[in-house]
Amino acid sequence: MPGVNVTTAVRSGPVGAGDIVAGQVFMVGEAERGPTDEPTLLRSFSDYTTYYGNYKSSNLYAHVKTYFDEGGTRCHVQRVVGSGAAAGSVALTSNSGASAGMTLTASTVGAWAANLSVAVLAADSAGYRLQFVLDGSTLLTTRDLVTVSDGINFVNASAVNHLVVASTTLTDAQADSDSNNPDTASAAALSGSASDGAAVSNTEIIAALATDDTGKLSPNLNTGAVCAPGRTGAAVWDALAAHAGAFNRVALCAFGAADAASTAKTDAAGYYADANASSMAFYWPHVKVAAPAITELATGESTVQGATITVSPESYAAAARSRAVQQAGGPWRVGAGAISAGRNLKGLASDVTPATGDALDAARVNAIRKVGDSIRVYGARSVSSDESNWRYISMRDTMNYIVFGVEERMERHVFSVIDGRGNTFGVIRASIKAFLDPIRVAGGLYEAFDDTGAPVDPGYSVRVDSTINPATQLATGLVKAQVGIRVSGVADLIDITITKSNLSAPLI
Repeated sequence: MPGVNVTTAVRSGPVGAGDIVAGQVFMVGEAERGPTDEPTLLRSFSDYTTYYGNYKSSNLYAHVKTYFDEGGTRCHVQRVVGSGAAAGSVALTSNSGASAGMTLTASTVGAWAANLSVAVLAADSAGYRLQFVLDGSTLLTTRDLVTVSDGINFVNASAVNHLVVASTTLTDAQADSDSNNPDTASAAALSGSASDGAAVSNTEIIAALATDDTGKLSPNLNTGAVCAPGRTGAAVWDALAAHAGAFNRVALCAFGAADAASTAKTDAAGYYADANASSMAFYWPHVKVAAPAITELATGESTVQGATITVSPESYAAAARSRAVQQAGGPWRVGAGAISAGRNLKGLASDVTPATGDALDAARVNAIRKVGDSIRVYGARSVSSDESNWRYISMRDTMNYIVFGVEERMERHVFSVIDGRGNTFGVIRASIKAFLDPIRVAGGLYEAFDDTGAPVDPGYSVRVDSTINPATQLATGLVKAQVGIRVSGVADLIDITITKSNLSAPLI
């Protein structure tokens, strides 16, 4: 009926305008449904359930929920499937007796389509209506549709077009004739050849992380963190490291659910000298979160399996990182310590004593510990052995942020005129400084001062002049700039000495 219809939904994650791209995460893994050709940017957990469906123990559902529950803001999900995965479909018989006047095909592959049904209803006046039901809930009942063409156009532009695509083999003339409209029919599922295919292996995960044209996570999506929650071992870690190094991102890695701290230290040691070690951060142990409702695909019924489930910690670490980025304005503040205090975590898979935490830190593994009443990320280390340059993951993270930022700003100067007065040099220099100086002000770059407190440098230098741009080089169209930065460190140890004095002794 005419009027205004307002519905409500629950959104997990922060509310507000803060949405700095650098705080985003890229997750690769399984999902009940959803696109496989490219990632989808999600800004809330309800976005995940809309596009990727329900919980299964092996999929990304619990990881994405943890990310948003713990304060994350931007999550790109890349669904992977096993070989042989296929899309379900259903054919709607037409009034004229054609076996498939209209065919509805699932937009994405998977057995989930068996839980999506369509009914052909009688119209209020003329034509027919289609009703779509998923997991027992009605998603859409169309208006009166007058022809097959009208129905196809309506469905493919509707709120269910991320789930189903309408098509026909009729000619245009046949599709525009109401004599070929679908006959009234009770709900029928999109069964057809719907299949999840073979079990997803690390091979599919690694393929999605590829750094060539076959990879799914384009470098055009900007910087951020990348992970494959629940996937462990050298092959996956190698792929994550290579992807992070090539695309200016940081890789968040974890270990098996049953792996002891000693195993974590041994495995991490294998990456100390890796070419992309400065882009890798390892976390231990797993964390416990509230158990989600499990929807049985065959019946659509939901049940809760126990009070908690255990998930690998990458999504929590990614959320803590996102929180820190939003607060600081960039990735120079690590997602560790008080800012990472768990909001909805229910516990840890393994207790981490201070001694164990120290041993993990020495092994360049970031411990997740219970401190007081809260669970916190209690490490900010990259796995690199080059500790003078890359001790903290925020150092690589900040470098990545600056690389993307400077490149983005230089795009506006490509094809600009090179003049003999150096105006182009000045414009480029000013543009880079205008990007770097707010980072300095925010504390991301380490300023130098002399013994009197006078400034020596602002933590960065920008050089664009004739000494590195001779006329012979400019004649080829090449303009060079040299940028030096000093990235701020992290106070991960505060050493305080408290001395007691007697009543007559002076205080220090």
